[in-house]
Amino acid sequence: MSITILIAEDDPAMRHILKKALEEIPDAEVIGEAKDGLETIRLVKQLAPQVVFLDVFMQGKDGLDAAREICKFSPKTTLIFATAYENFTHQAFEVYAFDYLIKPFKIDRIRKTMERIRARFTEAERTIDASFTAPQAEAGPSRIFIKEEGKKVFVNVKDIIFLTREGRSTVIHTPGGKFKTTETLESLEQKLSEHSFFRSHRGFIINLNMVKEIQPWGKKTCKVILNNTKESVIMTKARARVMETKFGMNLR
Repeated sequence: MSITILIAEDDPAMRHILKKALEEIPDAEVIGEAKDGLETIRLVKQLAPQVVFLDVFMQGKDGLDAAREICKFSPKTTLIFATAYENFTHQAFEVYAFDYLIKPFKIDRIRKTMERIRARFTEAERTIDASFTAPQAEAGPSRIFIKEEGKKVFVNVKDIIFLTREGRSTVIHTPGGKFKTTETLESLEQKLSEHSFFRSHRGFIINLNMVKEIQPWGKKTCKVILNNTKESVIMTKARARVMETKFGMNLR
């Protein structure tokens, strides 16, 4: 399995050095390069890399600010700070940085970081409960009514994969596409309360009948793999314990 990487560095020479070093590491695939913080954010949204190597000081928006924004819309992205300054370590780990590399880069140090990332991803691929079976019993109406960009739309409940917040909108993901509405997650959670939906995180509601796997992801969260989508969602360990109690499952 390739580990996809974005390099965010304003110095072209340093970008080249880091890219050449990563290309020598098996399974490491550099899929993009950014020269400033704003471009970094745009490319993370566009390319969805698993790992981002970030310089602290960049034009427009620095690496720390870019990292904070990335954490909001893509919390599962692994962040590695790569800089010439050692005095930003504390700020880096405040945004859940996985590692902090000091320039000039040492090939062995980069290799060790990638080995740790690979080990983390390998562990994350192991299913916490491969035999998980979501409740199938359904009650209530088979469709919900939402307002979408001035229109009134009915969405089949059984087709909903998950719901999440994007900016000021709530997005409903289905196999046929996305629906955007100004309704809150709380409002839609109430509409779906008679069906097999679960609030896995303050920013996500999942259809339990769509759950394929639940994988470890850091100390406080799990990653939920869902059917009919390549996207994954987050579940906090606290909500996992609620699920254990509610449905009698062992997620540890």
